[in-house]
Amino acid sequence: MSIKFYEENYKNFGRCLVMSNDTVTARVTVDVGPRIIYYALNGYENVLNEDTARDTYRDSDELHSFFDTDENWYIYGGHRLWSSPESFPESYTPDNSPVRYEISGNKVTFTPDPRSKVGEQHVISVEMQESGSKLTVMHSIENISGHSITLSPWCMTVGEKGGTLIIPQSSEQTGLLSNRRLVIWEYTDIRDERFYMSNKYITLRQTDKERKFKIGMNNTDGWCAYAAKGQIFRKGFDFVKDAEYPDHGCNFEAFTDQFIVEIETLGVLKELAPKDKNVSYEYWSLDECTDTFDPEDDDSIERFVKKYGLDA
Repeated sequence: MSIKFYEENYKNFGRCLVMSNDTVTARVTVDVGPRIIYYALNGYENVLNEDTARDTYRDSDELHSFFDTDENWYIYGGHRLWSSPESFPESYTPDNSPVRYEISGNKVTFTPDPRSKVGEQHVISVEMQESGSKLTVMHSIENISGHSITLSPWCMTVGEKGGTLIIPQSSEQTGLLSNRRLVIWEYTDIRDERFYMSNKYITLRQTDKERKFKIGMNNTDGWCAYAAKGQIFRKGFDFVKDAEYPDHGCNFEAFTDQFIVEIETLGVLKELAPKDKNVSYEYWSLDECTDTFDPEDDDSIERFVKKYGLDA
């Protein structure tokens, strides 16, 4: 079975481009965003969050004045591209306009309006294999300003509620030097019951608890996995040794509150001359999962990781 591409109206997101094969279906918004708003094995529920209630948004006089618009910024859910380091209101460019897309073979490239106010052109492409669940997601940010800017592609996946995120701790052998970095945001309570950390793994559960929680780290193994909706969503990504990363050296960050979990990878932090680009890739896959694990027990986590080949 070859890949099918077609447009459809999906919930209250407007037009979406559907990509599907005999194993998996993805939907990408093209009336707003773009967002990869849906990713699931055929016959299963979406592992990505859909903010149909528009619970998460930014609405302020400062934002409206800076962008000269009365539009708000909406998370929408799903997967999006931002640039790091984060700032307000610059990071919260409203992206509520139609998106251009081009299909070439098994790959679709999505190009939203330029972020002229901050001098950035964002582009996402999604490549699906003819069979199986794997996607290659490319994130590109071009400097369209008249001066140099420094940024990292910030690739942010909003997972569906109720799941558990697994993050490997670095096992890199560094002798007398440190091999692990944990960055903690000011609102984070490190004693939060949703969070578990050992020498080998970190887990983070999404629950109805309202308090915000965020951490960052150097994920040198280049993978994480989110268990939700009877599936394991694995994200692979690159780690460049000795490169500079945002937020005190983080190439991976995770956030949760009562609405969402965000699973975030960050590319290398680079200074871009006008017309230069910074590009980052993620490698997605899904597996059926009927197993459970104890998110506060290393042996249980390890068995789960090995059974599904998450560390491969």
